[in-house]
Amino acid sequence: MTKIVQISDLHLLEDPSGIRWDLSPQALFDGVLTLALAQKPDALLLTGDLVHDESAAGYQRLAEQVKASGLPVLAIPGNHDDPAKIRAQFGDALLKLNDVTVIGLDTHIQGSDCGFLGFDQLARLDRLLTESQQPCLVALHHPPLKVGSEWIDELGLADIEDFQTMLEKHRDKVSAVICGHVHQEFTGSLNGIPVLTCPSSNRQFLPGAKAFATDTLAAGFRLLIINNGQFDSQVIRLC
Repeated sequence: MTKIVQISDLHLLEDPSGIRWDLSPQALFDGVLTLALAQKPDALLLTGDLVHDESAAGYQRLAEQVKASGLPVLAIPGNHDDPAKIRAQFGDALLKLNDVTVIGLDTHIQGSDCGFLGFDQLARLDRLLTESQQPCLVALHHPPLKVGSEWIDELGLADIEDFQTMLEKHRDKVSAVICGHVHQEFTGSLNGIPVLTCPSSNRQFLPGAKAFATDTLAAGFRLLIINNGQFDSQVIRLC
């Protein structure tokens, strides 16, 4: 059995004592990470919006904190990120574990809250899925479908159809698509493949909202479990 913890939308700041949305991003992330590590995962997956002010010091502190766990870490950028700084700290977005491969994709568009994969990312996904000899999880920040929150869906993935075509080509290889961005728990499907989001380690967004609205649910993460080729998951929140 392989267990992977997904933590998303941290929105950390250069100053670890900094406040955003009347919350401490660092303190909330510390709590979420502690609870996540208590699940004894085999790897950590960070699905974007990691450092809100895109500071080099913020990414360095985050990398040091998660790597101190001794676990392999895959990190991908969100719209509130600097992809180059993430690559400098975390390297290539690919994890090969005992019975699953995790492929991370970059949907960042400079100056936009929307997402886009483009030819290079889709070609990389095609190649890695073709080469893989085991089930795969595909991770990207922007969900490749609508989640039912009108204002969030307007900030989605622009080339959804191209991504769907790639999933259809490799549907026998992909166990699930794992996303962030929406600050809420959501489960959908594309071509019969589960598409999952998870809570933010920061502020939660209200599901089904037409305009920006926050939720009162606690910060949390998603635990992904692969057992004998079967995929399962659960959301765990701070008390």
